[in-house]
Amino acid sequence: MSNLINKTAKQISASKKEVTFNLQKYINEIIVIKYGGSAMLDKKLSLNFFQNIKALVELGIKPIIVHGGGPQINLMLDKVNIKHKFFKGMRITDKKTFDIVEMVLSGVINKNISYCLSNKKVNALGLSGVDSKIIIAKKYKKKNVSDPDLGLVGQPYSINKSLLLKLVSNKIVPVIAPIGANAKGTKFNINADLTAGFIASEIGARRLLMLTDVNGVIGKDNKIISELKLREINQLISKKIIYGGMIPKVKTCVEAVKAGIRASVILDGRLNNVILKELLSDKGIGTLFRK
Repeated sequence: MSNLINKTAKQISASKKEVTFNLQKYINEIIVIKYGGSAMLDKKLSLNFFQNIKALVELGIKPIIVHGGGPQINLMLDKVNIKHKFFKGMRITDKKTFDIVEMVLSGVINKNISYCLSNKKVNALGLSGVDSKIIIAKKYKKKNVSDPDLGLVGQPYSINKSLLLKLVSNKIVPVIAPIGANAKGTKFNINADLTAGFIASEIGARRLLMLTDVNGVIGKDNKIISELKLREINQLISKKIIYGGMIPKVKTCVEAVKAGIRASVILDGRLNNVILKELLSDKGIGTLFRK
């Protein structure tokens, strides 16, 4: 373990004492990681991500990965001449679109992630949310009567907690595609951020890490806001400091904290070793949300 700590300390430019102290918070704890954006699309960044996951496992931390795949889905929809439409960041999903979504998420991306981790000698298991009822979902409810019907878009309702706990207790990293189904067998496309937040809260994760293509929440001074209390969020949204696509990510982090996890973090997945730096250095690197 001492050699691993030394290696990690050098990797993230931290002291051995710093890494050792922070590691004590997370040994044997579950960390849910939303994986997407540039961290997934850039080969060098994806390699670094897999190395970070390997380091977490070796250090005794239990990661669960929930991945997205929006750009890859869009590319495939274009290839088969299916128009992709969105409403407030949610993909409108008819049956033809869903079939492509499931094929890309569960059949291509999911298996590629688990394969790459396995090549790093990490015991990773690629799973769709419909496998062993990992994610039971219901149809996404419209916020307003005037909103369009999103089709086969769902929201998670419950998870197979016992299965996920068994996997991580055996040092197996679950890699989950955000597809769910209801009791009648209808499958749904679920937002990956929403899925990661729900799994983190239901399973009692120590942290939820949301890898994005932004530094975090940026304040008026154009600097990252390193920590936010829940009571501050609505004011920042009203002032448009938090706006656009950042709003659903922030709300996912907020809901996860409200549901009981100690903290959630929005991180810039474009940075090397961002996961290790956030968890094991004193400075942290993104925007942390806590009560």
